[in-house]
Amino acid sequence: MNLNQSAAYAVCEGVVRRHSSSFYRAFSLLPAHKRNAVWAVYAFCRTADDLVDLRPDTACEELATFEEAFRRMLAGAADDHPHWIALADVFASFPMDPEPFFGMIAGQRQDLTKVRYDSMEELEHYCYLVAGTVGEMLLPILAPSVTDEMRRTAVQLGAAMQLTNILRDVREDYERGRVYLPRTLMQRFGYSVSDMSQGVHAPGWRPLFRHLADLAETKYREGLSAMAYYPRDGRLALGAAGSIYRQILMECRDRHGDVFSGRVVVSNMKKASIMLSLLVQASTWRRRRAAVAGERRLTW
Repeated sequence: MNLNQSAAYAVCEGVVRRHSSSFYRAFSLLPAHKRNAVWAVYAFCRTADDLVDLRPDTACEELATFEEAFRRMLAGAADDHPHWIALADVFASFPMDPEPFFGMIAGQRQDLTKVRYDSMEELEHYCYLVAGTVGEMLLPILAPSVTDEMRRTAVQLGAAMQLTNILRDVREDYERGRVYLPRTLMQRFGYSVSDMSQGVHAPGWRPLFRHLADLAETKYREGLSAMAYYPRDGRLALGAAGSIYRQILMECRDRHGDVFSGRVVVSNMKKASIMLSLLVQASTWRRRRAAVAGERRLTW
């Protein structure tokens, strides 16, 4: 890696540090070359997201410019910006698929025009665009050989995380004019947009929350079910990211769906506990595997 690339990765790392301590903590478990690649992918996703959330008046034009810069990078003419320099090196070092990156841009563009969702199918597709694609982006970095099952579960894990975001951020999204809760599901539980001003005490909110939380939990279980297929470092990093986000969902449940009175966060102590537990599990699994291998040699 040349000095220019090293500096570019450092800029991407700074983006992760500022915006997601959970993501940073989880993927810091990776060896340096994989860790740097993840930082570059995160910086891409964060930039696309910020264009929509922070600059909505100019986001349509800026997303188009951003997409064109990505296309130039794919063509071997990356712009002289740290994010593109780092991502170009990632594409040169790993068997990356550009399609999930285009999917992410499409999901962010959708946020500019679509502020309500009629069905669960519509919401599932949105979750894929803005989160399931992230799982697909990371797969070639985390695992040398990717199977269909790994791809499916990575998408499910991303969807679980996005559903967690949607439940946690219901109030903030509503204040920005966005309602991701599907209209048909709201009707099923007797809940309406006007009820959001009543917070957790609105009729229908808690059963609606439990329904979506149960769906997210199912997706977490599916998403984390293929960890054994990953190399140890990828398994630990992805497992940590998924488990910490899953804890956000558990904290929302512990508050009985009260995501209106304050932002739900996972404490640093709890994050450290989750990480330690995963490391202990990995160590135990490694010792058991070695013991089994030894028994086989003795039997032979």
